[in-house]
Amino acid sequence: MSQQLPDVYTNSDIDNFPGARERSRPGEGDREETYPMTHDAKGNPVSSKPANQGVLASQRKRLEHERKLADLASRPPSGSSSRYTPLLLIFLFLPLLSSFLTGTSYTFHLAPHVVPPVSKWWRLSSINPNRSTLRTFTPHQLSRYDGKREDRPLYIALAGDVYDVSANRRIYGPGGSYSMMAGRDVSRAYITGCFKTDLTHDLRGLSKNDLQALENWKKFFASHEQYRLVGHVKNPPIDPNSPIPPDCRKDEDGTQGEEEQTHAGKKAGHGKPGPVKATGS
Repeated sequence: MSQQLPDVYTNSDIDNFPGARERSRPGEGDREETYPMTHDAKGNPVSSKPANQGVLASQRKRLEHERKLADLASRPPSGSSSRYTPLLLIFLFLPLLSSFLTGTSYTFHLAPHVVPPVSKWWRLSSINPNRSTLRTFTPHQLSRYDGKREDRPLYIALAGDVYDVSANRRIYGPGGSYSMMAGRDVSRAYITGCFKTDLTHDLRGLSKNDLQALENWKKFFASHEQYRLVGHVKNPPIDPNSPIPPDCRKDEDGTQGEEEQTHAGKKAGHGKPGPVKATGS
């Protein structure tokens, strides 16, 4: 015969003393808070009392994680990788084909035409975390970058745009052929070639062809491999009542001087800018 277990929910003789608490079954005692029953991860009925909530939450997270892993394992393999494999093989084959056809280049000699503009775009792109921030200069601030100090970059300005031409100090630095352009905006001199009288940003009186030549200069500096745009200069406004600068390219008889024709090309707006091209910059 099995031994009968004692009733632990009823007070025994040793519990009968002053102040002793009356034993009771769960949920039957006075002022005892009861909690609804729930099931754990294995389906066992358990109380939803606060002491069990941490364990139950941990079991639910583990079951959810196991379901996600099983779902991923049951999915069929994606075909995206196999779809791009032919394109990848073509891109890997192109450099070899270029080297075979040209004998020297892996890019069909396109790198000099593609890399500089892409590099310039990347320097100013909003997706580049280290992109260059364009700065706004006053004429006085710009004058500090005239190349006289080796520890500072060399800047020139053209129609308000400031370019770093430090790579060509031999031309634009002190003693160079075009040192008078460093550290300031002398857009008019780029067009007329008069480097003594037209060191100003005043473009009044110039023809449409002259202004087109200025645009050619801007394209030249913007696309140059070694030069880069660093900001803009706030030139002082031109007084509309001030005299328009005379055309220094004409002699007193109205004909164009031979010396002035040699600067920036004989025809405004045609070909690459003369000074930089002539010096191999």
